[in-house]
Amino acid sequence: MATPPRTLGSGAANAPGTDPRKTDHTTVAEAEDSFDRDLHGEDRAGQHGGALPRREYTAYDVKALHDALPDFTNDELKRIPILAHGERLEQGGVYLDLSDLAQGTVVAQGSLEAQDPHLYVPKADCDFEIWDKLIGVRH
Repeated sequence: MATPPRTLGSGAANAPGTDPRKTDHTTVAEAEDSFDRDLHGEDRAGQHGGALPRREYTAYDVKALHDALPDFTNDELKRIPILAHGERLEQGGVYLDLSDLAQGTVVAQGSLEAQDPHLYVPKADCDFEIWDKLIGVRH
């Protein structure tokens, strides 16, 4: 006697996202994103941002620096780039904080960000004559 073929159904019940046993209606991608953020946070912290433009302004734009740096002309102040607040410092990059000149140069580590009241000048973006004048080297 031949066994009748088993009916497996139309297949719609097995389609992705239609499992009636699931009560959670979040998609797998949403769940992974949520857990991924919890586990990894800012996974690019301290890494160079690549080709994204960095927001910065100059020491000329900060009126308090006109008095704090009296040896600099207005043209020289315009040549001193300052990272905008919220911008990440490049890991391993050398910076000078104009709000605390006594501290000297700083080598950025980890996920350091430019935050108020710091006024970070990136050495890589500053010409050597201005940088030397900022750190006190005379030619």
